Amino acid sequence: MADAIKTKKKKKKRTRKERRFVGEQTYASKLAVSIGMLGGLGLGAGVYSQWVSAQPAGIAPYLVGGGALLLGGALFYGDLGTLPIRVGDAGIAIERGKEIERIAWCDLERVHAVDGKLILEGKGQSFGIVIAAHSKGVARLVAEGTRRVPEAMDVKRSTISGLPEPREDDGQVLEVESVQVAGRHCAASGKAIAFERDARLCPLCCQVYLKDVVPKKCLTCQAELGEKAVSA
Repeated sequence: MADAIKTKKKKKKRTRKERRFVGEQTYASKLAVSIGMLGGLGLGAGVYSQWVSAQPAGIAPYLVGGGALLLGGALFYGDLGTLPIRVGDAGIAIERGKEIERIAWCDLERVHAVDGKLILEGKGQSFGIVIAAHSKGVARLVAEGTRRVPEAMDVKRSTISGLPEPREDDGQVLEVESVQVAGRHCAASGKAIAFERDARLCPLCCQVYLKDVVPKKCLTCQAELGEKAVSA
């Protein structure tokens, strides 16, 4: 009986979630694919003519150069390689292969739109998200950002007027892996956090505190803290 009471009193660890969104095909991505294919064909033809064929054509160097430029431009400027993004309890992240580049909600300084991209400016880092390629992800990001850090949101209504309403079945729901907090400074005391076990996070904006100096309210978003703070 006593063991059952103790078990009941134990605090259930809060599971942090985020949603993963894969880029959607857009007009720009289709155009980029077409240009890339044309560049690839030109490059292949030029290479064959210059180095494989018994009689190289005079145009071969131009095919190689032009094909390489078209292919490189399509890959660099096009959004055919739009990277997956994540939006959730730990902030916003972009997947770059096996690496995840993340900006916590508390580190966001400004979110605004420029030339079809949503620009996220944080402390010491920033990145852009193609709105047309990530309409559902951007809609979720704007909704979450407005709830968590409204002072950082500088997105005009005209920018989001065509975005879909966030739905519960949008994206792939994932558990947030442990957030890197070692080396950050406690928002209340200013002291550096050496070990993740010593850190506590605001569940709303992900602000970081030392476990012994967690305030009653988050200093960044004013959310109620105390026992509601979560482990890193």
